[in-house]
Amino acid sequence: MTFTTTNYRWRIIALLFLATTINYVDRQALSLRMTDAGFKRTILGLAPDMLLTDEHLKQFRIQMGLVDSAFKATYAIGFLLIGWLIDRVGTKKGFTIGIAVWSVASIASGFVSTVGQFAVVRAVLGLGEAANFPSAMKAIAEWFPKHERSTATGILNAGSNMGVITTALLVPFLMAQFGWRGAFLISAVLGVLMLVIWWVSYSKPEATPSLSSIEYQYIESREITGASDHKTQFSWLQLSRYKQTWAFCFGKIFADPVWFFYLTWLPDFLLTNNQLDQKLDLKNFGIPFLIIYVVSDIGSIFFGWLATNLMKNGWTENKARKLTMLICALSVTPIYLIPSIHSFAGVVALLALATAAHQGWSTNVYAMSTTLFPGGSVATATGIGGFLGGTISMVVAAATGYIVANFGYKPMFIFASSSYLIGLLVIHVVLPALRPIELVNEQASVVIDE
Repeated sequence: MTFTTTNYRWRIIALLFLATTINYVDRQALSLRMTDAGFKRTILGLAPDMLLTDEHLKQFRIQMGLVDSAFKATYAIGFLLIGWLIDRVGTKKGFTIGIAVWSVASIASGFVSTVGQFAVVRAVLGLGEAANFPSAMKAIAEWFPKHERSTATGILNAGSNMGVITTALLVPFLMAQFGWRGAFLISAVLGVLMLVIWWVSYSKPEATPSLSSIEYQYIESREITGASDHKTQFSWLQLSRYKQTWAFCFGKIFADPVWFFYLTWLPDFLLTNNQLDQKLDLKNFGIPFLIIYVVSDIGSIFFGWLATNLMKNGWTENKARKLTMLICALSVTPIYLIPSIHSFAGVVALLALATAAHQGWSTNVYAMSTTLFPGGSVATATGIGGFLGGTISMVVAAATGYIVANFGYKPMFIFASSSYLIGLLVIHVVLPALRPIELVNEQASVVIDE
């Protein structure tokens, strides 16, 4: 159905896209600052003019792995707590709290002087940034009918790539002009602006005067997931009893550590890989990351559209999503070749394919959450998946610094290449048919479709 009067719900996606972009600018800024010699000396407690040795760089990578692990730990806990909070206080208030917390942490990042202080600040940042996807998925469940959710999620998910692109283009310039501290502070302003924009712009459909009655009826048609499902709220314990929850969680567990590895360590890999036929520095970082994450954006939107289109043509959600996720998983596998490739262009091409496939996978996993669970429990369920994915990511992040420092990047790329195929197999074993939890009465009693 097409509306000539208004398509207001797509404005909501634009708002969520902007929030996700800014979320990733604040998050991703660290990976580029890790290439700055002054930042390295600060973290290591060295004098500003002291020469950095190979041993210093090894210690820096190990310490940054631990700092990154602190972020992942609170990010995981934040998913669990804030997902629950959002389902209780609502999307608008819950996300407002998250944006405020991450903005304060981003500002504080410009004032740290030790690795311990930086770990604390990154931990607070992780807690706040965990609000983004539970809020976004609940908003999509509130604003979109089932058959549009994959496309909406794909557009939303592309915001993470746009955040990385913006960071790669903006942060090197800011660092060159204002140093790494100034770059932190200036980029943090975006979070403060987003806080204001979100508060004045977002409301639920029934509280939005600009929404046409025709579109409101379309959004509220209970083809979405069933009568009154938007009011049903499950606890963590209740959700943990169902296969649907674990299928969603495994989609996060096998993908999140890989994505965080890309975000944190790709700049260092491209900068320090001596076998590449082209070298990178802060002056030319923007172009390869622009290529990688523009392609990744295309993958996010395309694979969301693909699942949506298959369902519009009569495919079941089970077949449409799992075929799409299989294509994504297969597209990632060549990445294990990267450490042995000498062509810089070849490395960028494989990274672009892998990140596009990841975003396609992520789009479909998040879209699953809006149909597997009652609308009133989407944020809580998303929070459980994010908590488990973040917990595994925390362990992988702590190990990555040690592995890279002692064995190079090859083990990590082998891990990344195989994770999605294993994940899809586990999802299919746990939930052979993607069917939502069925509500059988007002008290949220449920049965599982076997």
